[in-house]
Amino acid sequence: MENIIISIGRQFGSGGRVIGKALAQKLNFDYYDKELLTLAAKENGISPEFFEQSDEKSFPLLERASQWFENLGINNPFSSSVLSNDALFKMQSDTIKKLAEEKSFVILGRCSDYILRDNPNCISIFLHSTEEERAKRICTRMQITEEEAIIRMREEDKKRAAYYNFYSNKIWGDAKTYNLSIDISKLGETQTLEFILAYIKKRFPERF
Repeated sequence: MENIIISIGRQFGSGGRVIGKALAQKLNFDYYDKELLTLAAKENGISPEFFEQSDEKSFPLLERASQWFENLGINNPFSSSVLSNDALFKMQSDTIKKLAEEKSFVILGRCSDYILRDNPNCISIFLHSTEEERAKRICTRMQITEEEAIIRMREEDKKRAAYYNFYSNKIWGDAKTYNLSIDISKLGETQTLEFILAYIKKRFPERF
């Protein structure tokens, strides 16, 4: 049987991690979030810290500067911290592609939907919610004030969007980019999970 991959993009604080883990359990699939960084690091023989520092973060201005130095044949003063970002993305991409050949799994972010764009068995989902609902969830999870939660969610969303838009030719959060774009606040986590499961079973009736 061919492997099925569920790629989940999500706004910060939307509940994407909770739904992703629950989805993997329901389907008996493996689940990858931060675990992917550890795996990619192990496969390439480098410290996981390198992946963690650049995880879903993009540095386009510095990367353009690096390319400029390279084109001029000048020693790049940023090479130790900047050029590695593209290399790390390539390593991470290779790990995701390798996993897709080996097993079915649910994965959060990391441009996985773009990396597996030619894989017909990859379902791409984007989960979002209202700012109010997200702030409540973040306050509870991180024990911070609502004002701090709003600042944090906007910062994290900006980083994720910059990373995704830089490494793909798509727009983070745009409904046209994904197979499903779901506002969790309309159904709640439990019914959103059931809705996604129903969609997957419709897509792959021979598996379920």
